[in-house]
Amino acid sequence: MTLGMESKKEELRAWLKKLNLTQKYFAGLYCEQTYCEPSEEFVVQFYEKFKKQISKNSKDEKIIDTYLNFLFELEEFKNGGYAKPNFYCEDFFTKSFNEKMKGISKNITDKLKNKCANTE
Repeated sequence: MTLGMESKKEELRAWLKKLNLTQKYFAGLYCEQTYCEPSEEFVVQFYEKFKKQISKNSKDEKIIDTYLNFLFELEEFKNGGYAKPNFYCEDFFTKSFNEKMKGISKNITDKLKNKCANTE
């Protein structure tokens, strides 16, 4: 498993927490939007599968990307005033540098959110 994969899973879990969405609620939304009228039993089974996919043992990076993209389209995400984060890295920089830049970006985002919250 790549570090990027674990980072994506952490990002998904962090966004769910930030949006006050439980994993069960998110999995249910995804299931309902993706499958045509899923049964209650199917939704429960999907939730169990979802938990395994975002666990540390999962190696399916494409499905995590799918979940993140779905999350970025949710009304809860849009209504929170968030924008889909974009980060492109072609291994030009060291891992340490990329982590520092990610921290700077997070600090800027947090300050902008606080500033916007104080002006409302």
